[in-house]
Amino acid sequence: MNLTIYVDVLFLLNMMIDYIVLSSSAIISGRETVRLRMLAASATGALYSVIIFFPQLELLNVIIFKLIISVIIVLIAFRFINIYAFVKIFVIYYIINLIYGGGMYAFYHFTSMGSRMNASNGVYYIDLPLWAVIILTFIFYFLIKIFTKITSSRSVKQQIRKLDIYFSDTHATVNALFDTGNTLYDPISLLPVMLVEEQALKGKISETLLREVRKNNTDDLPLMHQLHPELKLRVVPFKDITGNKSFVYAFKPDKIIDCQKNTEISKLLVGIVATKLSADDSFNALLHSKV
Repeated sequence: MNLTIYVDVLFLLNMMIDYIVLSSSAIISGRETVRLRMLAASATGALYSVIIFFPQLELLNVIIFKLIISVIIVLIAFRFINIYAFVKIFVIYYIINLIYGGGMYAFYHFTSMGSRMNASNGVYYIDLPLWAVIILTFIFYFLIKIFTKITSSRSVKQQIRKLDIYFSDTHATVNALFDTGNTLYDPISLLPVMLVEEQALKGKISETLLREVRKNNTDDLPLMHQLHPELKLRVVPFKDITGNKSFVYAFKPDKIIDCQKNTEISKLLVGIVATKLSADDSFNALLHSKV
């Protein structure tokens, strides 16, 4: 008995699954997404899923074409940054596909809910009820989302380092998150800059300087030099996440000690920021990506 496959249903179902697979890949990799790009990539994958059922297009089912279409889907969905980032998201995309496919087959195998498994052009099609496919797809998506949230929170905790910053005959202890997104350098000395909340330095540095940090004002930089000549203050320009140009007051500490490793971090400036760096106060500083 032949299985009737409705092209429109197959296309829409595969587009939904591809969209969720791509979304899951973005969650695990931490990549930002653009909805139109995700929809276009999902439609491309769904179109391929439909046309490979036609006997005249059997050639498109060979592995080289599968790899090519997967590359195209990933490039449409995610902006190309570099080869490492591309390979990472490509591998994650394939792993997520295997998880979804394996989950669907396991459900079919253990429940026998699908009437049968059919093949066309070497493509296997499990006749699962539409409602089961949709529910299972969303269940897998939310399981991946929960798992990623749990593992990422543990990963963040493991990347937080307790540091002692020594300056002006005193020191401040901070919890610094190793942040690959912090690439701030002082344009003059070319030293990397670690960002520290001004609250972590309260009582260690004059309130006058901290007030200038909160006001985001550099007009009184000469006065700040007079108040803290030992800090060798400088202004480091940067762009915030919105693309607006701003700056931070930065100073050269006497030394920075990593308390866990009991090692000294050298050649690093400390930039003072007025904004909170962590919503849950788990850290109050951002290490530079090169440290």
